[in-house]
Amino acid sequence: MTKNKNLSNPFSTGGGGVHFEAHVQASFVVLMLTGGYAPCLPCWPITEIKLQGKIDGFDTDDFIVVVENSGNKERRKLLGQVKHSIAITQGSDLFGDVMQAAWNDFQNPDVFVKGKDVIALITGPLSKTDSEVAWLLNHARANPNDAARFFGNIATAYFSSDVKREKLDAFRHHLTIANSGILTDEDFHRFLKNFYLLGYDLGEEEGVVLSLINSHISQFKPESPPRFVWSRILEFTNNRNHHTGRITRNDLPEELSNIFVTELIISIPESLTMPQLANADWAQHPDATCLALAVLIGAWNEKSKCDIEVITQLLGISYDVWLQKAREILHCTDSPLSLKNGIWKVVNRTELWNLLGSRILDQNLETFKSLAVSTLKEPDPAFELPPDERYAASIHGKVLECSHVLRKGIAEGLAILGSYPDACSNCSQGKAETTCLLVLRELLADADWVLWGSLNSILPTLAEAAPGTFLYAVEKALSLLPCPFDELFSQEGNGTTGGNYLTGLLWALEGLAWDEQFLVRVCVALGELASHDPGGQWANRPANSLATILLPWRPQTLASIDKRKVAVQTLLNEWPDIAWKLIIQLLPGQHRISSGSHKPSWRKTILDDSEKGVTHQEYWQQVSFYADLAVDAAGNDTARLSALIDHFGNLPQSAFDQLVEVLASQSISELPEDQRLFLWDRLTKFTNKHRRFSDAKWALSDELITRIEDVAEKIAPTNPFNLYQHLFTHSDYELYDKNSDWEEQRKRLDVRREAAIREIFQQNGVEGVIRFAECVVSPEQVGQALGMIADEVIEKAFLPHFLDTENNKHENLAGGFIWMRHHINGWEWCDNIDKSGWTPKQIGYFLAFLPFTKEAWDRASQWLEENQGEYWSHTRANAYQADGDLAIAIEKLIEHGRPHSAINCLDRMRYAKQPINAEQCVRALISALSSNEPTYAMDGYRIVELINFLQSEPSVTQDDLFKVEWAYLPLLDRHRGAAPKLLENRLANDPDFFCEVIRLIYRSKKEDQPSKEPTEESKAIADNAWRLLHEWKTPPGTQEDETFSAEHFNEWLQRVKKLCMESGHLEIALVTIGEVLIHAPSDPDGLWIHCAVAKALNDRDAEDMRTGFRSGTSNSRGMHWVDPKGTPEKELAKQFRDKAEDVENAGFQRFAVTLRELAESYERDAERIINEHKDRDDD
Repeated sequence: MTKNKNLSNPFSTGGGGVHFEAHVQASFVVLMLTGGYAPCLPCWPITEIKLQGKIDGFDTDDFIVVVENSGNKERRKLLGQVKHSIAITQGSDLFGDVMQAAWNDFQNPDVFVKGKDVIALITGPLSKTDSEVAWLLNHARANPNDAARFFGNIATAYFSSDVKREKLDAFRHHLTIANSGILTDEDFHRFLKNFYLLGYDLGEEEGVVLSLINSHISQFKPESPPRFVWSRILEFTNNRNHHTGRITRNDLPEELSNIFVTELIISIPESLTMPQLANADWAQHPDATCLALAVLIGAWNEKSKCDIEVITQLLGISYDVWLQKAREILHCTDSPLSLKNGIWKVVNRTELWNLLGSRILDQNLETFKSLAVSTLKEPDPAFELPPDERYAASIHGKVLECSHVLRKGIAEGLAILGSYPDACSNCSQGKAETTCLLVLRELLADADWVLWGSLNSILPTLAEAAPGTFLYAVEKALSLLPCPFDELFSQEGNGTTGGNYLTGLLWALEGLAWDEQFLVRVCVALGELASHDPGGQWANRPANSLATILLPWRPQTLASIDKRKVAVQTLLNEWPDIAWKLIIQLLPGQHRISSGSHKPSWRKTILDDSEKGVTHQEYWQQVSFYADLAVDAAGNDTARLSALIDHFGNLPQSAFDQLVEVLASQSISELPEDQRLFLWDRLTKFTNKHRRFSDAKWALSDELITRIEDVAEKIAPTNPFNLYQHLFTHSDYELYDKNSDWEEQRKRLDVRREAAIREIFQQNGVEGVIRFAECVVSPEQVGQALGMIADEVIEKAFLPHFLDTENNKHENLAGGFIWMRHHINGWEWCDNIDKSGWTPKQIGYFLAFLPFTKEAWDRASQWLEENQGEYWSHTRANAYQADGDLAIAIEKLIEHGRPHSAINCLDRMRYAKQPINAEQCVRALISALSSNEPTYAMDGYRIVELINFLQSEPSVTQDDLFKVEWAYLPLLDRHRGAAPKLLENRLANDPDFFCEVIRLIYRSKKEDQPSKEPTEESKAIADNAWRLLHEWKTPPGTQEDETFSAEHFNEWLQRVKKLCMESGHLEIALVTIGEVLIHAPSDPDGLWIHCAVAKALNDRDAEDMRTGFRSGTSNSRGMHWVDPKGTPEKELAKQFRDKAEDVENAGFQRFAVTLRELAESYERDAERIINEHKDRDDD
């Protein structure tokens, strides 16, 4: 149960915190205006900032920042609570209030999406202890799917500290109170992942944050003093805050918004810097006819034989002759041709077409038609590959014969031809239009899914060539069985390695929808396409295109409002389910943002002044029509009516009245109760929400809510089975009054639950309660309520019959009952139950439902004797409940096949700083390797921490530690804060062990040793050995005290060379040694690497070691950010040149060569990166 703060204006409380709060809010306004990004959220533009979110239903209410993905329109929120100074302690009431508000929002799906939205506590500059809190929260996010590992990390000295643990306990204390005294580790961890602590030094004149803010502002109008602009923004934000408002870019006063307009940069005209040459008259150019034909092609790749054949056939001359002409044209002033990286392009095609189109004759268009069909009809060989491999089609050689630039250019040529047919003044009447029509007809007639998919990227352009023909082809394809689009939907990938092969079709239809004459056909086609859509991760979907086109406040069509109504009504007649979903999306309050739809590129459908805004009257004319249509379309369909109930608050008055009338009608009242239940439940939740947030601006008036409550009462169920189900869910907060004391409300809810179960029990007996529990979300709560009723009949009905049931709901029902009876009456109740007829299994389950304490363990021993396994194999083993010596429980868990649960208990002892039996710990870890216990119980973090304990425990034998480290080697990586210390030290100090590991992985080069097919066991051993060497960071010669001994290093190296020479593994052994020597220490005399190591690497026969050093250095860099300027690579090159100079001066010239090779490789990388980004910028 949650408690809530009272609504207040921020200036009603006063104090220094208001000053800080306003500064923080204003800083986010600056980020929005300058294109900056909000912390803790994806790097998406800030679209809205809500000040004092209380009125919108938020409890974390100082401000809410909304960002939006400009691609798929996904929105996320940062809920900000600002406190200039706050103590994060258990005794802080202020911190308790912050946690209460944050928890309320975190648990409220209406305002917060877990895993996406975030909550931030913003304070002044972080102190040292506050930084510990930030570390805690970051570490929770670093272990997103492993709560146990996170809490284990915090418990260990290696990762954490007492301060961190105190801060974590403070969070747990307040959140437990916020959640009615119950907080699971999973919920706690989930909350911490979504919570941030940010330190702002705002309010300090020389603060870092203010400096960054001024830097952001100065990027726009340097002549406007940043501090003045900042003061003006602060003043504006203060004013908005005072009126608990919201801020978007459009809300700013003009003098502020003008500051943040990106100014157009104009270069000096070329006419002023160089003599002006006369532009060529291309209409009179000797090669004008060739240019006119080139306009139809648009672009080609001179490295593609297919492209050259196409342009040769169209021009009717050899490519060499054309190339000579093209080169001459290329060097003319204002040339219509461009050439880059082998790609020729015709620029200003529309202008050139209108100038040269008269050069085109019928036979030219016939040739172009034939070439267009043959080129575009080629299926993409990439579709021969599985969907998740198509991204690498070129690697597999699955590429089209003709280049993509040629295909795109031909499609654009068709669009130009169809859009400007009059330019072909010397062709037969209608020849241009007919050419486009015939190309599309021949291309798309009976096209299969592969061809539609192959044409995906150019479909929007082809649609402009002959819109009517294109629409007919789409309509015909939709009527085919099987429909080619079904297969394309099924081919959709996840966006990483897969693709979406219908985006082009959707954009094509969106482009045609701008024209009024095509709107109705486009909407029906999209509706039918949506009926085929199985859904997916891509935002480009037919239903989304429909909603975007018809959006009331920003329609993406030039059709009249009446024509849009016709389109929706027609869609409702032909595809009612799709139309219903569309109408819901068009209701007020939906689709608050839109990036628009695809626009035609070649047809002049949209004139410069045709995209005018929508007036207030036009908007309400549309939404009123859609709302009335929605109520009519819903009829008596309970599913549709329930969907409309969720929109009650946004419906225009006429639709609101109509919906109330329908719900109150006799036809609804006469529906069977189970059908009315759905409507009643929705109505009740709706009115409860508006009652709870009655002071929010979106809340309906008391009069309107009363009208809805009257309707709900009229159709309310009379059967207790239906009437009380809503009380037994996991969403208690929905049943609370927002402004009342949460503890009192929890108690009242408990009373309501008990009264409900008592009524059902009295009317229908235990069987009725059982049937009721089978229908609710949380049967455990039913059991707890039933446990508050003292009646022997209940006990006899449940016990022992439900103790070994296969029915999960019955099991949870019994578990809740047993837990509550024990909670009320203690162990005496458990002892007094007659268990004479119970089986050992039933007794075991009974005890497993009770707290995991010594009382339960002792009874398991007394009641079950030799059958104790029935308890120990089923108990949840919650170590946090234990009040006795956990070592006893751990022993039993190991004995009865629960080593993972034993590990959890051992970790709890470690966290509580209780003494751990090292031998018992080793047995638990070794037993877990062969355990059949469910894998979900396996906790890698806890295992790692226990191994860290064993590594520091003197009583552990070397053999035991060796077995444990080898067995759990995959877990012992440095990313987890762990390492196989014993194994690595043995590698560094025992040359025989190193050579043995090398032999486990690599085959000998000696010819007289036959190769054997490895077994699965030998493969596993080799994998472990490879992992050990791959993660090895301790160079040979390192002593136990971590000092370096040159003498031991040289002895170790000579021994390895001798043994590996004998076994045939010398080369790979030396390469491996070279890789680990990148971690060698510096020399006492100042050289950056120890002289003994440098000497070994400089040896005439150490080429393999130097190779390993080079590869180890390159690989150690790992994944990294690529700077377009190649700065990191240049710095690395300089570092290694300096290192090379140092070792050469020290007498190690061969090693210096290797270092210079490294420097040269980094210089080449820098040059490559710079060139790659330069090419991208040029494109």
